[in-house]
Amino acid sequence: MLIAELVKRDRDSVRAGSFSVPEPRTLKETRHKMRKKLKGNCMSNEHSELPAHRLWQPTTAKWFGAVFGASLAYAVIRYHFAGDVPWSHFPLFILNKATSLAAVIFVSCSYLIGKIIRWYDHDKTLRLVVIKFCGLVGFFMAGVHAVFSLCLLSPAYYGKYFDEGGRLNLQGEIAMSVGVVALFFLLSPVVTTLPMMPKAIGGWRWKRSQRAGYVALALVVVHLVVLGIKGWLAPQGWHGGIPPVSLVAVVVALTPLLVKRKLAHDEQGGTTGEKE
Repeated sequence: MLIAELVKRDRDSVRAGSFSVPEPRTLKETRHKMRKKLKGNCMSNEHSELPAHRLWQPTTAKWFGAVFGASLAYAVIRYHFAGDVPWSHFPLFILNKATSLAAVIFVSCSYLIGKIIRWYDHDKTLRLVVIKFCGLVGFFMAGVHAVFSLCLLSPAYYGKYFDEGGRLNLQGEIAMSVGVVALFFLLSPVVTTLPMMPKAIGGWRWKRSQRAGYVALALVVVHLVVLGIKGWLAPQGWHGGIPPVSLVAVVVALTPLLVKRKLAHDEQGGTTGEKE
């Protein structure tokens, strides 16, 4: 009897319009919205649980994609499309060009963030993470560039840096030796990036070791000038009128050096003005 009364009451409610049964389409839409909402909550929770000092995160991933992607695109356009380099040389020769340019950009940006790149002034933690990421990735790519260059180092690829006997000429030896020393100086700020180093060596020594990156950039400029000065002075030989990768890299490497000099000059001028 009780069951019969409940069934009768439900039928009366349906006839009276007190409630309506959702249509199949409405049910699908509701389920889709609920799944989307749950997925969004999961993603936001995962993102919020990421450590603040984690190097690989959405911001640094965008940096890597933008810098390396732009460097690779520049090398491909200049040497493959505008130039006559066969695609068979893409896996090593072209990647070496892109890696070298990306390395200089990353290292330079690590010294420009907070000075002229002010995108992260609102978040000090994120700014330090991006600086550290750019420095470490720049050093890593500089190491990859060194290995790639050793693999390619032959008269067949770089004939102008070798003499008739197949040995490096003066230009080639100077460029290679300066490049190795630059990589050595870049190792100092990389090692002192480790979390325990500021306390281990002291704040003053830590800051001095970080400045070794400027020495590395200055040596990179010398390395690039020795390698490419002759080609820079002959723009008629540029592929499609596009500047060589080495010329772009030297402009990028000079930027932090010039910015540092200007900031030091402004600071010295401000100190002198206060004393007067």
